[in-house]
Amino acid sequence: MSKIHRLVAVAAVLALAGAGIAATSPGAEAQKAAVHHKAKVKAHKPAHKTKAHKPRIPRVYASGLLTPLSAAVTPNGTAYVTSNFAGQLLKIVPGKAPVVVYQDPNGYEVGGVSVSGWSVRFTVTETNQQTNENVDSWLMQLGPHGTARQIADIHAYEAAANPDQGTTYGFRSIASSCAALWPTADNGPATYTGAVDSHPYATTQLGGWTYVADAGANAVFLVSPGGRVRTVATLPAIPTTLTASQVSGMGLDPCFVGTTYWFEPVPTDIEMGRFGQLYVSSLPGGPEGPQLGARGSVFTVSPIAHRARQIVRGFTGATGVAVAPNGTLYVSEIFGNKISRVTWSRFGPHISTLAKVTAPGAVEWTPWGVVATTNVLSGTESGSAPAAQLVKYGY
Repeated sequence: MSKIHRLVAVAAVLALAGAGIAATSPGAEAQKAAVHHKAKVKAHKPAHKTKAHKPRIPRVYASGLLTPLSAAVTPNGTAYVTSNFAGQLLKIVPGKAPVVVYQDPNGYEVGGVSVSGWSVRFTVTETNQQTNENVDSWLMQLGPHGTARQIADIHAYEAAANPDQGTTYGFRSIASSCAALWPTADNGPATYTGAVDSHPYATTQLGGWTYVADAGANAVFLVSPGGRVRTVATLPAIPTTLTASQVSGMGLDPCFVGTTYWFEPVPTDIEMGRFGQLYVSSLPGGPEGPQLGARGSVFTVSPIAHRARQIVRGFTGATGVAVAPNGTLYVSEIFGNKISRVTWSRFGPHISTLAKVTAPGAVEWTPWGVVATTNVLSGTESGSAPAAQLVKYGY
């Protein structure tokens, strides 16, 4: 199956390609890295229309950041922000310039940062620059003086367990004559099962234990304080029944009209809510725009029942989720150029807009406001400078 190896915005569509980049980030020269999402698609209409809102003016904590796709905020307001493509972890104290607290010696991608007390953990992913395949990944603990120690080998666990190997993606019921017309060169095989692929993209901590949302494995893992990894849940495949307009827009043969394609769910962020329930944002691959509509969603995952359930959908590139104590969700839509707010009533979820902003990446709830990274794709094109920011929006 073809993979999405870089986050690139072209007409609000995920590009199915990979390319090296070079840019600068605070404190060190950026090195080539890769951010991986899988190629998959699912069409859903938004659950609710987005309400009009008054423009919000954010407070800017830091500017000139390169691909800050993950962030974590401590109770005193200090933020830890990844610079994924530069292989860096930054510490940002309000009122001070960002400081690089970790630089990966090999320039591998750094992401998935979370904080609990004094514990700062993050993920590192190695990608083969020739094949654009992820070949190794680890959960790390930040130590003093920019050092880090390995807690767990995530890729090794995925290679051994491959929790979605029994899941069939693509077409599950289709005439062989029609399947033969599927453009495999661009979209991979018409039918396939989950392959070994690890890209730990987000983490959250609880008492020394770490939950990991793996965008390559389509699963949520739990890592013990001693480094043992196990599967909490595999996110379910997402079905899409292709319409005539979608088939035409994608340049497919008319035989695909009315067929159902099951796409990979791709978890992108993970947070813990009330009663130990996990919330996971999902960014299904393929076009999230005119071709197939807004298809990002949020799942709840029960660590006890080991089940994932889709609770809200209709986001355009859901790359981050935050959970308030009252159950309100905040979802960053990287290709929707906004941060959405999800509230609940007896009629179900209600989506409104907290703020319109260019390409938000990470989003975090704090008692004093929603903290987010914005313009996170700046600096990824040749000749462009990193211009991402860490900002706060009041409630």
